[in-house]
Amino acid sequence: MKNKKPRSLGRLLIDLTPLLDVIFIVLIVVLAGQDNYSTEADRKYAEAEKYVSEVNAEMEEIDAQNSVLKEQMSAYSSLNEFFNVVTVYAAYSPENRKLRTIYIKVNTDDPITINLNPSNVSSAWTECKKYIEEIIKKDQSLPMILSLDINSDEKMLYRDEESIQSMFMDLVNNYKNLTVRNLNADSADR
Repeated sequence: MKNKKPRSLGRLLIDLTPLLDVIFIVLIVVLAGQDNYSTEADRKYAEAEKYVSEVNAEMEEIDAQNSVLKEQMSAYSSLNEFFNVVTVYAAYSPENRKLRTIYIKVNTDDPITINLNPSNVSSAWTECKKYIEEIIKKDQSLPMILSLDINSDEKMLYRDEESIQSMFMDLVNNYKNLTVRNLNADSADR
């Protein structure tokens, strides 16, 4: 068996032409698809850049508004060095209109509260007036603005509004450094 004839070379050669045709077709399809993906990616990238520039413009506008608000807050804080603003409000609970609360706020401080009920009406309003007079007497050279807070979300009884206005008028008559915010114009707006 040693003398076998070698196989002919022609039988061993495989015709690679159809295989090369298939490879080139696949390569062309992949490259064409790659071009489509590249075009789509470029379009999405341009769209993303547009959104980023819009967001940056909005952020610049917000930063500008923020700096304006900071300047206004700084100016407001420094105004408190030149005058006091006292805001008074009396709110009631819709469940029980007999029980009310008087809120007195000086400048930006938290308001103090005085409870008001049918048994202490006179003493509560007297306490409110004394508190405001103490603020006035601390520095009589400092002007003071008395304000009735009628823009609050809570409800206020008409008699409480009248009591506050009457108290303000008494204080204005007794002290020279007081100004009352235009109560009639505010009441007409209500």
